[in-house]
Amino acid sequence: MAKETIIKTPELNDILKPFENKWVALSSDEKEVISSGDTLSEVESKLNEKEKHEAVFFKVIPFSVGVEKDIRQFEITEIKT
Repeated sequence: MAKETIIKTPELNDILKPFENKWVALSSDEKEVISSGDTLSEVESKLNEKEKHEAVFFKVIPFSVGVEKDIRQFEITEIKT
């Protein structure tokens, strides 16, 4: 039987908390924010070409509007109808 290896990674919420409502670029291993700004263009302008190709870009939504909360509300609406 193969031995299972569990690798703990930093909690993404902890990494992204300071960047709420901002655009970010994560490193290719998704362990650190390598650029941030108010717009995607601003984030891209701070990176070199290699970083632009390897980075993961997205906007950090407010933590008070979590996806899980939205999904639960949708499911409840679905059940009622």
